[in-house]
Amino acid sequence: MSDNLKLNRRHLMLGASGGAAVLALGACSRTEEGGGGGLLEEAQDGGKLRVAYADEAPYAYTAEDGSVTGQSVDTYIYILDQLGISADQIEWKQTKWESLIPGLGSTHDMVVAGMYITPERCEAVAFANPDYIMPDALMVLAGNPGGWTTLNDMAETDGVIGVMNGTSEYEVASAIFDEERINVQANLDALMLELKAGRCDAIGLTSANLKLAAEADAEVEVTEPFWLIDPESGEEIIGAGAGVFQPGDSDFRDAVNEEVATLLEDTATWEGIVSPYGFTADVNHPEGLTAEDLCPDTYQ
Repeated sequence: MSDNLKLNRRHLMLGASGGAAVLALGACSRTEEGGGGGLLEEAQDGGKLRVAYADEAPYAYTAEDGSVTGQSVDTYIYILDQLGISADQIEWKQTKWESLIPGLGSTHDMVVAGMYITPERCEAVAFANPDYIMPDALMVLAGNPGGWTTLNDMAETDGVIGVMNGTSEYEVASAIFDEERINVQANLDALMLELKAGRCDAIGLTSANLKLAAEADAEVEVTEPFWLIDPESGEEIIGAGAGVFQPGDSDFRDAVNEEVATLLEDTATWEGIVSPYGFTADVNHPEGLTAEDLCPDTYQ
């Protein structure tokens, strides 16, 4: 990883509305004087904990049986249990992505959604340290007839890249591809139809999302993972996800950080939790990366 990390902003509309999120939180956040660790103490005393998620596989989503599952969900069920907060105390609140941060303190107490840590978001909330990192990949037709490897390298060819609107892949592609070589769709299902129809040569997205889709479709495959390169700085764009708290609940966040560190030191246990969702130590372990590393000027 680069020492000067840039950030992958999955769902950029939230990063762009960081100021609005700060204002929305201002009316309902616990203050340092009045918060006093109340949420953590209440939960450790057996109280309910309202946890929001955005229904996005493989991070946090509703399974066919109605249960809430995913890499981030299972990780935080484990971490909260280490803090004396049992799974049956958690009230899962399925929430629109754009409402995850503004709803903190009103409709829910914390967010477990695999949310990427960005400086804009750090202005509004207290992030725990990352419990995973996530590189990108390309989805291609089976056999990879074009020999595509990375999104940035593909820009030097005549290939057409498929991207989802509002993602870091869209942002990078817009800077390095000619407009007519970018196929923009609203979701991965639509992009896969474009790929199979020959209207794009590869799809750029996070490797976990692409692998999950490719497992169910023999017509496509996924390349080796890679980090996007910021076209302005030349630095790698590192996507790192974590739990999210109100700034007034930073004591809860700090307690979670201790458990995150302990879990990540026990690689076998961490991998046992996340491997069912396609995560591996070689690709997804954050290796000591902290939220403060990613938000040096806005961490709280």
